[in-house]
Amino acid sequence: MDWTARLNKVMDYVEENIHGEIAEEEISRITACPYTMFQSSFSQIVGIPFSEYVRRRRLTMAAYELLNTNRKIIDIAMDYGYQSDDAFRVAFKNLHGINPAEVRKANPPLVFYCRLDFEINIKGVDKMNYSVVEKDAFQVIGIRRITPYGGGTWAIVKSDGSNDRIRDLTGSFFDLGLCFGFDEKGNNDYMCAIECSDYQGDEYSVYQYPATTWLKFEAKGKISDNTLGSVWQQINNEFLPSSKFHKGPLPTIEKYVLWNDAEDICLVEIWIPQ
Repeated sequence: MDWTARLNKVMDYVEENIHGEIAEEEISRITACPYTMFQSSFSQIVGIPFSEYVRRRRLTMAAYELLNTNRKIIDIAMDYGYQSDDAFRVAFKNLHGINPAEVRKANPPLVFYCRLDFEINIKGVDKMNYSVVEKDAFQVIGIRRITPYGGGTWAIVKSDGSNDRIRDLTGSFFDLGLCFGFDEKGNNDYMCAIECSDYQGDEYSVYQYPATTWLKFEAKGKISDNTLGSVWQQINNEFLPSSKFHKGPLPTIEKYVLWNDAEDICLVEIWIPQ
């Protein structure tokens, strides 16, 4: 079974368990990979965390039940995983713009999120350049944070002086972004780092990569065109499903060779461990 088919099996599983528990262990079994790896791929492909997709589907179906049944609001709330009327009301209003009780009064416009279906769509004129690199063990140091998105960590290190302090220590700014994966709420465990073999202090987080094989890609173009995100989508939607390669358990790396907001250009190497 290829990756696209496995993703669609996960979507089937979500629909079958929309009223119950979405078990990480079952998703890992369906996808044949660790749950954190699935979360990372899903977010890069779809553009939202998996937990947010599940939340939207549940609130979409809850709205349907409010319109088409006479069930009590608290019963519907609990059926879709909310333990209190208040929690359900806040979540429902954030998505639909109105309180659940108002749905049955005025027949208002509501938001609908469809079930996702994945397919491979590869155009013959497109190509992806990559290389396979054998790399010895190496160490990185940096600032590791859990934020709603990977870029949040970059905002921290650029605003609190960390980037300047690491340059004073090593001679260079942070140039590596390590993605360790996503938690159950879709938050990204991300590290802004730099390669450094002889660090002995305690100010920075340290991560040691073993010797391994890497896939290396390049994202080169305009920042405003979402070049980096587009290359990630190609990797996850086209390259990995159509090749014999797969992501290993180590954190992926984005190496920022060039990122110039003023000139709207970037060159980022994407390193995927095997």
